[in-house]
Amino acid sequence: MKRNKTLKILIIILAILLGLSATALTGTLLYNRFVRTEPTTVDVPGNIITPDGEDNSSAETTPPPFESANGEASSEPDTSTVPGQSETTSASEAVPETTESETTGTTSVGSSKASAIALHNRKPEDNTPFQVTNMFPGDRETKYYCVKVSYKGDIIIRYHADIRPGYEKLAEVLKVKIRLPETDETLYDGLMRDMPKSLNHALYTNEKTQSELYYEITAYLDTSVGNEYMDKELIADFRWWVEETENLDLPQTGDDRNIYLWFALAAGSLFVLIILLAKRRKEAADEC
Repeated sequence: MKRNKTLKILIIILAILLGLSATALTGTLLYNRFVRTEPTTVDVPGNIITPDGEDNSSAETTPPPFESANGEASSEPDTSTVPGQSETTSASEAVPETTESETTGTTSVGSSKASAIALHNRKPEDNTPFQVTNMFPGDRETKYYCVKVSYKGDIIIRYHADIRPGYEKLAEVLKVKIRLPETDETLYDGLMRDMPKSLNHALYTNEKTQSELYYEITAYLDTSVGNEYMDKELIADFRWWVEETENLDLPQTGDDRNIYLWFALAAGSLFVLIILLAKRRKEAADEC
């Protein structure tokens, strides 16, 4: 009698444990499916170039409303905002080694949250906005940006510099060169105002993978620039995006271990519960 009571208690405990683990597993799967975001755009806002050398640190740097790939307007896009730095990176500098620090489309530097497309820091000054003052004709400034993307299939990484309304004047003479130093491919070299709607670089793979694209962006003024442009400034937001969202794939993170843990717990509980129920049924049959 006492043995049957103990067996009954064990069955109840295992049933409760099975229910809890199944609920947790279902909740985790639903969260990953519907809640955890997969940003398709990363943004470096507030790139400021001021040839007159005045202090424009108080200039408005809030990005304008963002228009997504599907044409819907949003006042709060998925962006990666990187604190500004004033260091200049030489265009001839070798591409540095990758570090683990990165900035995702929704979180700040060092976050472990997964993102299908993100800015990745190979060294501290990567992905910092242009904060250029006192730029004279003939001067140039170079910054490096690294974009990491997780995908399977064919995708196109697209880039554009969105000039803020009211700052178009300097864009008439300011030139920009967009180059991929690792492949020595120049995507664009010309006036910022004439930049195409998107500068494209195709990637493709048949397996889930992560790729990094390293961008070298140089802003420069020709020596022929007239004095009428020397009191103007330009603010632009750099934007990378992917339109083939069906081929984006979240990278593996530690969150997946929770799924495996709950699944193992549920499977183990169910297995032991089946054994105990079979044993109890056999003992009941023997007593009869």
